[in-house]
Amino acid sequence: MKSYQVRVAVAVAVAGVALSACGPVQAGAAAIVGKERIAASDLDTKIQDFRKDLAAHKMTEDQLGLRIPLTQLILLRLANDEQYIQLGKQRGIAVTQRDIDDVIASQGGQSQTDAALLQSGVPLSMGREFISSLIIQQKLVEQAGGGVDQQSQQLALQKVTQEADSKVPMRFSPRYGKFDAQQGFLPDERFGKVPAPEQPPAAAPPA
Repeated sequence: MKSYQVRVAVAVAVAGVALSACGPVQAGAAAIVGKERIAASDLDTKIQDFRKDLAAHKMTEDQLGLRIPLTQLILLRLANDEQYIQLGKQRGIAVTQRDIDDVIASQGGQSQTDAALLQSGVPLSMGREFISSLIIQQKLVEQAGGGVDQQSQQLALQKVTQEADSKVPMRFSPRYGKFDAQQGFLPDERFGKVPAPEQPPAAAPPA
């Protein structure tokens, strides 16, 4: 069985970069992904979970050096996960629990993986789902011609992202800010200004 060596803290840098958002969103929904609805109440629960996870690991939001507000970041994580899980089903791509366990082992175990997930703005309650979506993304990139070199990886990722946006479109509620397909969520002081990190982000754990 092939082991997918996914660098959690690095892989999230591309997750959610080229998401498209358009059209109306149902009342009470934070986003619509394909035919699935991400409820605002579910988003609120994940935000609360994440803050509890941080407290349990003696971490603060300031230590994360977030570039966008936490609410928007977790919404992007939820939407991107759902998008790739749906696309994986359409393409017949299966991810086993063993695949996920292999990724966790490659990060140095559950403790190291949890730290990487939190550093990347992922609530631990959605950790395995998040890793599953990354594995699906990597399999799609390989099928699209992504090799070991960076250029082929980037070209393949562009193809996969375009396919994802086409087959599993995403729409975000404007209450969470204005979203641009190229720039992501645009600055909005309704959510408060995000201070620039004083320290560089933590390095990704070795794959």
